[in-house]
Amino acid sequence: MKSIKYFGLCAVMLLGIGLTTNIKVTPAEAIITGADLRISVVRPTWWAWDGENATWQVLRVANDAASLNDNTIANITYFELGNYTGDTYYTSTGDNRFTEYNTDGIIFYDIPITSISSKYFDLARLSTTDKATATVFHHTAPEAFTEGLNNQIWRIWNDGNGIYRPDGASAESRNMSNGAISAMLYGYLTCSESVSNGYGAFPELNENLNLLGRTFLDTDTVLDYDYETPYTEDRGTGITVKVADKIAAMNALYEASQPTGFLPTSFSDPTKNIWAVVSMTLAALALSLGYLMVSRKLKKN
Repeated sequence: MKSIKYFGLCAVMLLGIGLTTNIKVTPAEAIITGADLRISVVRPTWWAWDGENATWQVLRVANDAASLNDNTIANITYFELGNYTGDTYYTSTGDNRFTEYNTDGIIFYDIPITSISSKYFDLARLSTTDKATATVFHHTAPEAFTEGLNNQIWRIWNDGNGIYRPDGASAESRNMSNGAISAMLYGYLTCSESVSNGYGAFPELNENLNLLGRTFLDTDTVLDYDYETPYTEDRGTGITVKVADKIAAMNALYEASQPTGFLPTSFSDPTKNIWAVVSMTLAALALSLGYLMVSRKLKKN
């Protein structure tokens, strides 16, 4: 019930109406804020090694593609990989797995949105962290970053020279495990309208990852913001919620944000609980504006 109440309150916050509560949150360590986005990358196993030693794997950003191609160090910003997760599709053995090359899971780069917006980027593997002396073993072809580009898995391909982003109804990324989905969704803010790291990205995420077509267990959880925590602050004051609840809330908020959005009168749990709070909130908002028409269905909810 804690996570369901949390998402209901998240919807209240979105509509600009305060609501007091006695919900207790358990602090948890986290690094992402509302100013960041999470980039998810699948790499070949050899990408992490030069044969004997680990390579420095970075996401590089520059104002122009030439600086990346020429390795103009002074013009490049380097971002080190932040986190990693294993996956039963990209790392498993057997028939139902990725077979194009050997890989060892998914790595994540958590970086400020402003650091990459309207700039060029690549993924590179270097011999050392000393940029002045490092050999660039590989780097993918420079690309211009566009809004929402992180809503797909980035998979290194073409012998390390490019990035493929599986998308659409037949995307291979729809085969990812629930654990990998949870790790990816950690980078998204349930209540934010952003198409880069909020519910505005939900249609693309659902299309590429089959979020609504999956079955999640109660043990599938993810850290999200407490409703009282501003998105500019660290998510260390966050709360652990069920992935299914987070997905249901993001979907509901996205649908309600559309020009044709409406409040359904009935939902199966847990979305019914979410919409009950949203419905009451809209009723309160209408009354505060002087509108006296509140449907009987809303009153019953």
